Amino acid sequence: MLKSSKIYFLILMLAVATQACSSAPTPSPAATKSATQSQPSAIESSNVAISLAQTPTPTPTIEVAPSAILPAVMVTVVNGDLSIRTGPDLSFDAIAKLQDGETVAVLARSIMDGWVKIQIPSQAGETGWISIQTNYSIVTGNLLDLPRIDVVEWNVGSYLNNCTTHQMIVKPSNIILQPQSRVWFTPGTYSVYDLDVDGQPVVANLTVLEHREYNIRKDGDGQRFDCPQPLQK
Repeated sequence: MLKSSKIYFLILMLAVATQACSSAPTPSPAATKSATQSQPSAIESSNVAISLAQTPTPTPTIEVAPSAILPAVMVTVVNGDLSIRTGPDLSFDAIAKLQDGETVAVLARSIMDGWVKIQIPSQAGETGWISIQTNYSIVTGNLLDLPRIDVVEWNVGSYLNNCTTHQMIVKPSNIILQPQSRVWFTPGTYSVYDLDVDGQPVVANLTVLEHREYNIRKDGDGQRFDCPQPLQK
């Protein structure tokens, strides 16, 4: 009787275990496929990481408003108009004017102290020289910051015509002007003396500029002459 009870108990336990195993839910094929698709593979994860790493980060655009760069040195004309010349000296031709109150930028300075190179406002692309050693200009800025032009092509000279019948000497060059002759001079300031009159009086004081003809019509005695053309060179 005891043996039969043990056998019955074992059969009962086996039946309970079998029922428990059969009641566990079996995953459906659809659920298995969905779960498989939702989990990226290791290769796919690696490709995504590489793609993210290679995507450039857009750089923010910063717009900077252009700042006005003013010239370092300026000249303002005061007390009247100021002549613009072809070179850094009064002997050069005046080719334009700066009006009273006008302000211009200085481009360079000359080895000749007191002269600066500027853009001519009334002539596009053309430059000239003005003097800043008078009361007609005010300079703002440091001239020493500008480039210095050491070599200036000297201006074209002019002729002095001795229309008299006397021999003249031109100083400080000490060039002799024979009667009825003409001599070429570089621009500058000269005095003309009559060698044929006692005391060699001055008959003319000249500031020779470019492209001119200067006639000496009066001798040391005060006699006046017409200039024959052409005169001897």
